[in-house]
Amino acid sequence: MKKIYYLVVPLCLLFSLFIYHSTYANVFKWMRVGRYRARVVDSGDQGQASGEDDMAFYYYDNERRGVWDTGATHFACRDWYDENNTYHAIKFCAMGMIGINEEIEIMPVPDSEGIYIRKYMRYQPPAITVDGFRLDAPFPWDESDEVNPDYILGNTADVMVESWFNISMGLTIHQRAWSWSQINHDDYDIREFTITNTGNVDLDDEIELPDQTIEGFYFLRNIRTGHGYQQWNWRHEYGAIPGDSLRLVYVYPHRDRGKDTDNLGEMRSSGFPRSAYWRGEAHLHVDTSPTDKTDDITQPQMTGEENVNCSWLRTHGATASLSDIALIYQTMQFGFLPYNGQPYMEGAYPNTHHSLSMDMLDMKTTRENPWQRGSHDVASGPYTLAPGESIRIVWADVMGTISPEKGWEIGRAWQDGTCTWDGADDLAEYYPAFGRYPELAPTANDQAKDRWIFTGKDSLFINTWAAQWNVRNDYEVPIAPSPPSVEVNSRPDRIEITWGNESESASDFSGYRVYRAVGSPYYDAEDDVVVGKWEPIFECGDGTANNLTHSYDDATAERGKAYFYYVTAFDDGIQNEHDANGKKESLESGESLNMTTRAAYLTRPAGTLSSVRVVPNPFNINAAELQYIGEPDKIMFLDIPAYCTIKIYSESGDLVKTLEHTDGSGDEPWGVLLEEHLVTEIGQIIVSGIYIAVIEENNADGTSTGASTAVKFVIVR
Repeated sequence: MKKIYYLVVPLCLLFSLFIYHSTYANVFKWMRVGRYRARVVDSGDQGQASGEDDMAFYYYDNERRGVWDTGATHFACRDWYDENNTYHAIKFCAMGMIGINEEIEIMPVPDSEGIYIRKYMRYQPPAITVDGFRLDAPFPWDESDEVNPDYILGNTADVMVESWFNISMGLTIHQRAWSWSQINHDDYDIREFTITNTGNVDLDDEIELPDQTIEGFYFLRNIRTGHGYQQWNWRHEYGAIPGDSLRLVYVYPHRDRGKDTDNLGEMRSSGFPRSAYWRGEAHLHVDTSPTDKTDDITQPQMTGEENVNCSWLRTHGATASLSDIALIYQTMQFGFLPYNGQPYMEGAYPNTHHSLSMDMLDMKTTRENPWQRGSHDVASGPYTLAPGESIRIVWADVMGTISPEKGWEIGRAWQDGTCTWDGADDLAEYYPAFGRYPELAPTANDQAKDRWIFTGKDSLFINTWAAQWNVRNDYEVPIAPSPPSVEVNSRPDRIEITWGNESESASDFSGYRVYRAVGSPYYDAEDDVVVGKWEPIFECGDGTANNLTHSYDDATAERGKAYFYYVTAFDDGIQNEHDANGKKESLESGESLNMTTRAAYLTRPAGTLSSVRVVPNPFNINAAELQYIGEPDKIMFLDIPAYCTIKIYSESGDLVKTLEHTDGSGDEPWGVLLEEHLVTEIGQIIVSGIYIAVIEENNADGTSTGASTAVKFVIVR
């Protein structure tokens, strides 16, 4: 048995309780193939105690901050008898928002090899190599992972993760999750729970409750959708009214109260809106009953919003009081109206209970009544599950946004007072608070900026429709050829990019495209310089100007700049079926599948001890125009011997860093990766001062020639 137990009792301003932790195994797999990147835990847990603060990241802000804060899943039924024939008016189990009990309540089931969670890929992950350094970050791989496209439902997802767990109610849950890199489906992932009444209340093979029917069963999702840098967001529920095309709860940007200007989107000093994206959770399929597997469009039958710190929403069944259990079961049935008086939406499906969304209330900013807002809650049920019967519930985590490039464009225009919007004058439709309080965006410049940011809603809905189409199409998404392995090598006069032929096994393979970014692999913009902007620089194959090849020399690279690459394979589009967008189109492999995250540089011919230079010198943190693009903390040692050891000392003689130069070129950076620039051996950032670099010349085998030189340089912070 997997002996895991941890308990967290909420500490919040309302309840002033204590927190207790114990060990948690945190067995999970990352799905990192699309623009939305998330992890899947063996127990289905998405709470704060599952080992990391953030469950998912998004490409818009370079994955700098999680876009998913935390989530809880609750199960409850009525009139339940345990194995001792003790009656329980309500049986409650949960992977809580801040707690889970893996010993007696939610119990991940190991397979015959003792593995709790497995990952399957549709193709062999590509090898990514830069100057002999192997990069495997996008595809952390272990012996339990497997390339098995036939096992992946629909054979189209790039990755599938699955696990099983028993809950003490006597249910067994099969968890599966899928993620795609295909451009029309890379902003979401899909999760599925198949919940079966097995009668097994623990991890052994004995069936403790073989004859018990689960009555009045409900499934509730409690979702705290963190929104990047702005945690207090507008929240909305869509799908409760007949005719609504989706079932979606989502959060979107806001303007902070107390701000003198319209900072909706959280405008950075550079003009870049760093919280311009929308995030939602959409129910895509909910079985009508154990015997009717059609999608019940009236489910979830309850939606609402509440204070995320309510104890009865945060904890798990092993610590919940009888009154809390009764309260959460009441919420599953009737929503929050009996609890806090939140009025229901009008015109909803009969016998459903949907509170008014936060942005439907007369509030100017999101913080006017913050303690009654913080999480979405959605519940499906009630179900009767006889022994052996099951229900299937499918949902998606979805993102939507303007592009980072567009964010930079409209942000700078707004900063200059010149932002314009050429579309319909419908900001109030997208921004209900503005409709009530026009002073939130008092100028045409503000309104144009906000309207651009609110196109993220259109993106969110398009991506949710794509996810819904995906499920209804039995996961048969048109797919591009698999990505090729990539090798990048720095040379004195060019940067060589070569790639493998794995992609050519696809029957509709057509060719390759090479993409490049300068300064950083991630989009950023500071001081009028844009880095990390990916652009195509070469293509070959059918329909292009170049014959099929497996190499390209980037002779346009400039000395001193950092370069990053990825190579996609594209198909002819002829064999592809129509996609969710209604188009039959050529597709190419995903942008992040073989992206190099280590920089390549034009190398210099080897120098001598008499030609060594330090650039920039002096290094001034405020002199951005004298620094390397996208690498503000980088110092280079140039025209150095082909093989040498560089020892860097403080003015007082303390050794702070040793660099081994072994590639035969004439240049060496202080730190290969961005986070290694200008740091000591133990990771401390170098302070202002005078430093001395001692360069000791070596032979190719690493032995010393006995010759050395020293150069001084200055750092100003």
